[in-house]
Amino acid sequence: MRPAERLRSPSNNSSCIDLREQDEKIVKPARSGGCNLGVSYGPESDLYSFPNGHPLNNNRTKLFASALSEISKANPQNIRIIESVISNDEEVLRFHTKQYLDFVKQSSIRGSGFLDYGDTPSFKGVYEAALFTVGNSLNGLQMILEGKVHHFFNPVGGLHHARRDRAGGFCVFNDCAVAISTALNSLQMKRVAYVDIDAHHGDGVYYGFEDDPRVFIGDIHEDGRYLYPGSGSSSETGSGDAKGTKLNIPLAPGSGDEAFISAFGKVLKFIAESEPEFIFLQCGADGLEKDPLTHLKYSPKVHAYAASKLHELAHEVCGGKLLAMGGGGYDAQNVRDAWIAVVREMSLAEHEMASV
Repeated sequence: MRPAERLRSPSNNSSCIDLREQDEKIVKPARSGGCNLGVSYGPESDLYSFPNGHPLNNNRTKLFASALSEISKANPQNIRIIESVISNDEEVLRFHTKQYLDFVKQSSIRGSGFLDYGDTPSFKGVYEAALFTVGNSLNGLQMILEGKVHHFFNPVGGLHHARRDRAGGFCVFNDCAVAISTALNSLQMKRVAYVDIDAHHGDGVYYGFEDDPRVFIGDIHEDGRYLYPGSGSSSETGSGDAKGTKLNIPLAPGSGDEAFISAFGKVLKFIAESEPEFIFLQCGADGLEKDPLTHLKYSPKVHAYAASKLHELAHEVCGGKLLAMGGGGYDAQNVRDAWIAVVREMSLAEHEMASV
């Protein structure tokens, strides 16, 4: 799908219905049976993998991929595996600078060195690999708006640290921010919501839209005094005309499910009151206990809870428009358990839509 095709938002009047494709149109609604979820996963998903024992490598998603295959085969009416879609320069430039884009291209050809100050190494083909992370999130956005799926999940996405002009924290292109920019500027949405439950603060998204009053952000993460990137204090609520449109909730190291659920209640209220036209969820799995890079102690119940509550809210306030993106997670079992919980809650759970 090309950029010019990503321009029309259909009616909000969409509930969890049976979406069998027939001439690419929605067929007669069914009142029960969950929702239709698209999940982008395939051979190209393995391309975004850093070398030499780097914690973000494609081994972390192998268990998830196997479980996804099983659950999709068991529930073909609810879960569809979607082929990967590559993005292009025009789309990436909706958020990133041309100078940075050109830098990534040249570094991808050389295949050596770093894209930042030492966390994000280059490798041959990193440019193309990163294009798929953006393309899959944009494809999910488009498929939701065209009514081809109710919701979408891009597991190898959620790269929330990349800034407009640089890489950061294992993130080359910020697919979250490109998708948000597309919703606002190409699709002319007036307000969107971004919820981030990764253990690390989503600094690339926060600072990318810190002064944009159209973007409401709710971000729960480990306190930046103890974890990269060191940002996301509760005092960071937006700037200028956007003051008060951002909610950062840092949690102390060792925090578990109870602390998260308490914080998420505040995020849910904040997002509901913003009345967004679309909800984006970054659901990094690195907050689960035993992740090697962080210090939180969530169980997979956190991801089930967050996905369930946002799923329900999306049907109440924006016709079900919910796009989830993966993010961090460096223990393969944790990644599997957290993201399969997200898949279940966005597809098999039933939520009726309130009038909009």
